[in-house]
Amino acid sequence: MNPPSSAGPVAGTPAYCSMLEREADDFSRTRATNAPGDRSDVQRLVMLLRPYGPSGLLDLCTLLVLCAVDLCPTELRDGQGRPDLAKLIKGNSDALTTIDAASSANARLHRGAVTADDLTSAEEQAERIIGLEPVVAAALQTRTGHAKARRNVRRALSEQGDGVREATAVFGILSDVMEAVGRKTARSGA
Repeated sequence: MNPPSSAGPVAGTPAYCSMLEREADDFSRTRATNAPGDRSDVQRLVMLLRPYGPSGLLDLCTLLVLCAVDLCPTELRDGQGRPDLAKLIKGNSDALTTIDAASSANARLHRGAVTADDLTSAEEQAERIIGLEPVVAAALQTRTGHAKARRNVRRALSEQGDGVREATAVFGILSDVMEAVGRKTARSGA
């Protein structure tokens, strides 16, 4: 899906790639400096990439994986020296997390109190995120210097589907990854 010319560069063009690289770099920095719970940068990127559909979001996620691989501090890596998803994110979803996610979504959409349908939807998304964590973990095993690194990461991220729900779940996981990497890097003064 390509946006109208006034909305942004055409997908797949050098201008599109430059925009995604710039946004991935900026996002890597903002995740570390935002207050806990501040997802304004996440929302901004989702809106920016909306005209490109889930494919645009997965293209950005590909670059975020490569940033995470490059920037991940040693203590958040596994024995092979690759980013360890278990050390980067908690992956736990409990009832309070589900209610908080549904309440936050309703507040942003000006929909009022959380309903049973909202909770079911939030629970389904939490399950989807947990189910996609192994996909992100596999993508984080990529060696960034490899000639086909970008293509390999994109393929890994699309393995379980490339629809809106999968793309937003992968982006949610990578948001947490980039926050952990950024905060740890900022604390260590790197």
